[in-house]
Amino acid sequence: MPGATSPELVLDDLIKPFDLSPDDALAVAVSGGPDSMALLVLAADEARRSGRPLHAVTVDHGLREEARSEALLVGEWAQALGVAHTILTHTGARPTVSIQAAARDIRYDLMGKWCEEHDIAALLVAHTQDDQAETVLLRLARGSGVDGLSGMAPDVTRDGLRILRPLLATSRQDLLKLLGDHQQAYVADPSNEDRKHARVRMRALRPLLEAEGLTAQRLAETADRLATAREALAGWANAHILASARFDACGWARIDRARFVDVPMEIGLRSLSRLVMAVSGAPYPSRLHHTRALLERLKQTDFAGATLGGVRFVVQDGNVLALREKRAVAGSVSLGGIKPLVWDGRFEVSTRPFQDGGRGDVSIGPLGTQGARQVRDELGPLATPVPQAALVCVPAVYCGTSLLEVPTLGFAADGTTPRHHVAFLGPMRAGIVSGPISDFVGGPT
Repeated sequence: MPGATSPELVLDDLIKPFDLSPDDALAVAVSGGPDSMALLVLAADEARRSGRPLHAVTVDHGLREEARSEALLVGEWAQALGVAHTILTHTGARPTVSIQAAARDIRYDLMGKWCEEHDIAALLVAHTQDDQAETVLLRLARGSGVDGLSGMAPDVTRDGLRILRPLLATSRQDLLKLLGDHQQAYVADPSNEDRKHARVRMRALRPLLEAEGLTAQRLAETADRLATAREALAGWANAHILASARFDACGWARIDRARFVDVPMEIGLRSLSRLVMAVSGAPYPSRLHHTRALLERLKQTDFAGATLGGVRFVVQDGNVLALREKRAVAGSVSLGGIKPLVWDGRFEVSTRPFQDGGRGDVSIGPLGTQGARQVRDELGPLATPVPQAALVCVPAVYCGTSLLEVPTLGFAADGTTPRHHVAFLGPMRAGIVSGPISDFVGGPT
């Protein structure tokens, strides 16, 4: 795991495992607290040496009256360190339940959009060894399995935003020493002492736990070992999916049911969970008890069909098809720009301006029943048959209400080559493969 426990902290060493180029622009999430200010100090020092573009970003959730003044203060500190600073303000409703979790979602949503707009390669966040230990304890209390007890990953992508945690093996005490050495001030957030929050209550137990040997370092080391086990299990599950299922570029999968279920329960659950994420485009897995129930049903020879997480499972010719549920598929989205976008959480759509004067009402959406009928009438039998239930969910390009193209089928209403490219990224976004499914071959024929 990237990190260091020595007080002699240098970000160059901490980010080396992340394979970044000096030209990659980075942003630092800075609340003004001691951890994030220490990370900003380290990042500013690294940027001065490498010439790397660096930005500091602070989110004002509007949850505390003093939040705005604190954000402005962070801006002054960033400026003194030679770092550009931006305040992102939440203008929606304030969360009233699960406040810390809701605030986290607000932060990542705002920062993710800002990073995308400014071509930021990765966002640095200041989670420490202490945070990792608290995360493990919280998840242990909730009964988490291997994945949950692996703690926070040092390098993760969330909704297209790459998030790096270079301080996961660094103690908060070392960061406080660094701040003292640099005479750098920081903000004390009173919510970090509010015992209404589970993390604060768990933090209060630390002295008792440490007396029994459950130190932050020991818990973080345990999480690291479990992360290694998680990677091995994930690798096995991914290989199993590709050996027992075949994904189609139109966004569905054909499963060899007998082969798919003939593995240990843990691999079966992981495989089914990731397959559902791939076909549905969901960023998170379905609840474990729902996944387990479906896996048990798939093991039955009289399996007749089921749904889970926006995916419909149907039996056909001795195999099981995993199809996107029509009622769950995304609606139409404008294709007004030329920047690629992701539709329905699983298809990347690349477009360019039309050469015939431009059309401002071009959109991408599901083909639907009427569109599927038009395509079948004009193309005749498809070279690669697509089940009707899958065909109606295939991404199609429209001008107003008129069907223009179905790129995954090579269909254009004017008889030319489609001017848009659509790639099924569901398996990649679910972590099964590392690129578009068209780059991979696997599964039953």
